[in-house]
Amino acid sequence: MKKILIKILIYVFLVLSVQTPAEKLVIFHAGSLTNVLKALSIEFERENPDINVQLMGSGSLVIARRITELNQLADIAFVADYTIIPEFLYNRYANFNVVFSNNSLVLAYTDNSKYKVQINEKNWYKIIFNKKVIFGHSNPELDPAGYRTLMTLQLAEKYYNENGLYKKFLNSRNRMILKKSVDLIAYLEANEMDYAFLYKSIAFQYNLKYIELPEKINLSSIKYKENYKKVFVEVPGKDGEKIKIYGKPINYSFTILKNAPHYNIAVKFIKFMYSKKGKEIFKEKGMNLFANVDFPENLPEDLKELWGY
Repeated sequence: MKKILIKILIYVFLVLSVQTPAEKLVIFHAGSLTNVLKALSIEFERENPDINVQLMGSGSLVIARRITELNQLADIAFVADYTIIPEFLYNRYANFNVVFSNNSLVLAYTDNSKYKVQINEKNWYKIIFNKKVIFGHSNPELDPAGYRTLMTLQLAEKYYNENGLYKKFLNSRNRMILKKSVDLIAYLEANEMDYAFLYKSIAFQYNLKYIELPEKINLSSIKYKENYKKVFVEVPGKDGEKIKIYGKPINYSFTILKNAPHYNIAVKFIKFMYSKKGKEIFKEKGMNLFANVDFPENLPEDLKELWGY
């Protein structure tokens, strides 16, 4: 009996040792996409138990640097500014770009934020400068939400006819700057910050209160794209040289990288993202889902078929 048991244990060990390990899918993504991509990944893995999705969130400019400067391998790159992929990843690392969702900038707060009763669309830029108030945004050199905040303040100076507003914002001692936009949420929830400039989808996902900023300054509308172009922010580009990023409507995009180690699995994930279940997840997270493709001729055949190219 003992010999039989030993044989069984040896057999089980051998079977387990030769099992094929789960295949990986590595995704670099903007921090503001964490919740929607996590929900997608859970459902994708449920349908594909042999695949392990690894999500690696950071600021979108950091994603570009990880790929181009640090030579880190990933399968898909999701960024919060659709111009980052052509600016930094064409032609060596990517040859198509899919704009898939949009957003707007809001001023988020909680039930414990100071002056929450008084603040509104017309006076928010005055409230945040009160000495008792702490406000924050993400780092403009790392995260598009950061430089979009600076653009919004430049636009606000003209919209509200408040000369010096942008300079006052930059010099404010009330201001906190964190690595990426989602980092601000912990400070809001811990009552260490009163107001934070965030994407509307993030405020929605975390059940935060928020002020809807006027369309002329919140970077949400194609209608005002010419107005947005009037402002810009300088950020580190290739080789550390400063580049100017001009205001534009907030649009997210993704690409499957040319050197993706798991290219076919990446295609499978994108197809799932545009399935009925994937669309439901985006809706639940307060985000639109569509597909506007740059260089559709370079799409994988399955995605050409999916979008009718």
